[in-house]
Amino acid sequence: MTNQWNAETAQEALNLLDAAKDRIESALKVACPGDSLARHKTAKAAPVRLSISLDITALDRIGDELHAFNAQVNGTEEA
Repeated sequence: MTNQWNAETAQEALNLLDAAKDRIESALKVACPGDSLARHKTAKAAPVRLSISLDITALDRIGDELHAFNAQVNGTEEA
């Protein structure tokens, strides 16, 4: 089964990452019910394809602007 999810905000992205992890763990529990050692071994060997495209340009810009503002307010030089 293939799922494709999209996120537009940082919170949505975090939620999707959690959901993807939960989905993998759920599939492992179905594949190896009640056997945590087998689940661990299966997790190490089972092929799973995960593709992530992450663009945090806007979030980085917000951090840079805050850093510059704080430097201005505190009278410190920017590196």
